[in-house]
Amino acid sequence: MRIPVYVVTGFLGSGKTTFLNALLDEGDDISKLVVQFEAGEASLGKAYAENLVFSKKTLELKPETVVRRLEESLENGNFDEIWIEWNGFAPFSQLLAILLDPALKKFCKISKVLHVAEAAQLNSLIGRSGSVLLEQIANCDFAVLRNGREDDKNKDKDKNKEKETAKAALRAVNEGLPVYDASSCKNVYKELFEKRRAPLTFFFLSILLTVWLYIVGKPFLELAEIPVNKCVNVFLGIALQAVPFLLIGVHLSSAIEIFVSRSAIERRFPKTIGMGMLTAIASGFCLPVCDCASIPIFRSLVRKGVPLPAAVTFMMSAPVINPVVILSTYYAFSGNLRVVAERILLGVLCSVSIGLAVRSSKTKKTLLPREGIDALLCRCGCYESLGSVLGVREKIGLFFRHAQAEFFDVGKYLMVGILVSSIFQASGVTVFASWRSGSGLAISTAVLMLAGFMLSLCSSSDAVVARSFANQFPPGAVMGFLLFGPMMDVKNFMMLSHSFPKGFVVKLSIVAFAVCFAAVFVFFDFFLIM
Repeated sequence: MRIPVYVVTGFLGSGKTTFLNALLDEGDDISKLVVQFEAGEASLGKAYAENLVFSKKTLELKPETVVRRLEESLENGNFDEIWIEWNGFAPFSQLLAILLDPALKKFCKISKVLHVAEAAQLNSLIGRSGSVLLEQIANCDFAVLRNGREDDKNKDKDKNKEKETAKAALRAVNEGLPVYDASSCKNVYKELFEKRRAPLTFFFLSILLTVWLYIVGKPFLELAEIPVNKCVNVFLGIALQAVPFLLIGVHLSSAIEIFVSRSAIERRFPKTIGMGMLTAIASGFCLPVCDCASIPIFRSLVRKGVPLPAAVTFMMSAPVINPVVILSTYYAFSGNLRVVAERILLGVLCSVSIGLAVRSSKTKKTLLPREGIDALLCRCGCYESLGSVLGVREKIGLFFRHAQAEFFDVGKYLMVGILVSSIFQASGVTVFASWRSGSGLAISTAVLMLAGFMLSLCSSSDAVVARSFANQFPPGAVMGFLLFGPMMDVKNFMMLSHSFPKGFVVKLSIVAFAVCFAAVFVFFDFFLIM
């Protein structure tokens, strides 16, 4: 059984050693190895005087010395825990590279990482410390805020304001990060040793809770004339269609994240906007992925430095023009090649137009406020700089770990989106039955595009539903349904909102709607008449 490693990070002068002393005193009387990569003003308590200390120079110039001394200590000692006080000026990936060395990997593994920060100085440090401090914050499991120095003459109100500002700054880097006050050492110790539920456990608990709510709530919902069984059937139908494609998407996304370096993509991906979009269209045409799968890939492409217009073009085109969608459209419309050709032509035209619209907007700089961090660290802890120290076997393990994290990370938003869609389909789809073709092309197209957004159908099977609308709506409105629905619907909106600023996602949705509507209206109202 490997020894758990607890890491304390923080900038120089943040009070790591002082807090580490308090934390160690709170724990049980068990054998601990304390490793310091930084010597500050404070010193460890007498009980931990036999700790290992490494200078930053040794860390940078002779990392093999660090590995060898740690290996000797672990072989000769009998430790229950390892505590590491990390250097505030060193990238966290250096520590990972040391602990992932085969000589140490068999002895220990990182259990928890906490970050110590001084509230009054945090904002200014984030702006002046580059990526080192951001990397430490992004990788921690929870943070501890100190109130400031004892001689601080600020009023309590000002101190509380500093704390709230510091918490916001920490959570802007690490979303949902638990933040504790340094004075509540017992709460921190409890959090440190509390086992976090695995995603799979949380997943099955959610299923059990959902089944219980269904059994208990069904009689009451039926009294309110809500078609519960129909909602459940629709939900399961959409989920069974979407989940396999989501699995394809997260595995492709993970392959890009783990096996393809940022420099390789930047070196090989076309530099010009035109060639970049052409490459995105070709990729969208070749990859058999639906809209559920294209979003994780889009997120990885953006993180890897692919130009935003090209990445958006891929995300918009892949669910509309890939081989599976083309075949399903062909069979749904009884071999009508004209419908297939129109969907491909207008899909490419709309995707490129949306990509160009994003390029012309000023959202690129604010699209990923954490893109500097994401370049170093992904949500599962995958660092770019580890590519040179990990072997093929470790990368394969990291690939599956990343795929699991990505699946549960995106999947919960997919499920919520499907739930909203299933409720709408079961109870609200009849609203559109009253909008006949007599309403005109513009209104009919807008109505079916909104239906595509709310129904959230999988793009590999939406052509069957579109065919059922063909007797009630004009061809242009049906084509609007086939174009806009795969590009942007409820579940896609929720998955995008989880990873990108809400303002960008709303703007992208509006642009996609406007472009698809204009393309359909111009093509069917002008060109076909001519």
